[in-house]
Amino acid sequence: MIATRTRPYVSPIPTSRIQQEAIELRDEHFNTRTRRIAELAASSSDSNDIMYWSMVYDTTEAPNSTSRARLLEYGIIPVPPHELTTSLDVHDELWTVIEALAKAGMFLFNTNHLSDSDLYARLYYKILDEPTRMLPPASMCAEFIDCLHPLDQEHPSAQRIYPDPTSPPSNFYDEAVPAYIRGPVFTLTGPNVRDTYLPTPAHAL
Repeated sequence: MIATRTRPYVSPIPTSRIQQEAIELRDEHFNTRTRRIAELAASSSDSNDIMYWSMVYDTTEAPNSTSRARLLEYGIIPVPPHELTTSLDVHDELWTVIEALAKAGMFLFNTNHLSDSDLYARLYYKILDEPTRMLPPASMCAEFIDCLHPLDQEHPSAQRIYPDPTSPPSNFYDEAVPAYIRGPVFTLTGPNVRDTYLPTPAHAL
């Protein structure tokens, strides 16, 4: 199953109630979103186009959340990096988080210069706690998370793999995309191609 750990795992924190509370908070927000968009459309003298007012709401009024909070909707509480003792454990936790983010409408790119452990650490200690808008996955306003830090551009592997690090993969919106599968374990012993395996909006996880 997508966004499910493949290794035996028992959370020290009971997740069922936390997940239910996160789902209730999400549903409450999305119900408020629907009502507010209808109000904006009804009060406008210029346009009552729901798609237009959805974009207005999502970009100007939607409350902030974090990726870590959105993961709770799928019962995922990320494991601290130091508790992942093998490369397979890191790989499984990394892709479980990647897949859960995709289900919430958030997609990574520019990850090829990082090993699995480095990418997971960057997610755990930085990216997952950065503010992001609460957008429904089907809103056509997906969140794209650039994992290339400005300092990475000084690293030889980043320079080799990303001559233009500001450009996201070209297949983000292509209709003909390969079936989704998890990528293999990636280290820094050779060029990585993780980005070609990452889920995209077209996969509709």
